[in-house]
Amino acid sequence: MQKVSSEIIEFTLYYNKYKRKLFNFVNKVIQNKMLTEDIIQDIFLKFFKNLNLIRNKDSIPCWLFKLARNEVNTFLRNKNIKVDQFNTSDPYEINILSNMNLIESYELSEIKKIIMTKLNSMPLEQKEPFLLKEYGGLSYKEIAQVMDVDEELVKSRLYKTRQKLISLLSVAIR
Repeated sequence: MQKVSSEIIEFTLYYNKYKRKLFNFVNKVIQNKMLTEDIIQDIFLKFFKNLNLIRNKDSIPCWLFKLARNEVNTFLRNKNIKVDQFNTSDPYEINILSNMNLIESYELSEIKKIIMTKLNSMPLEQKEPFLLKEYGGLSYKEIAQVMDVDEELVKSRLYKTRQKLISLLSVAIR
């Protein structure tokens, strides 16, 4: 009984620490909150089932993001869906702000839309490291482990993606 209780506590700690980061990453690729929640649930169910098999606890973040990446790729393959098909926004998430905050919030929202539109026009191998870094909060080393590529390749792809975004945004904002 003691072992089960400690596993639940350990799982809960990891769940609370990584759920939002995983959700942000998966949602930026899938672009559908309900499907993202389903995928996140599947990820954490698999994680709970395998938690006692993971010997190196330091590898758990990479394990979770690699699992998330695999789940997203499996979902996209099985459904034969283009990544940018579900451009949904939730009207229930609108916050009522003061006029000044409303203007700033609107401008920030528009910039985010432009960035995501430009990101969605890029190939997945360029977009994925950016999403893992910016929305998953992973280090270069962790991204390399998740993607099974060299760390220098991750740095190169991130640099190229950022440069491409800067170039595309400078044209879009003019």
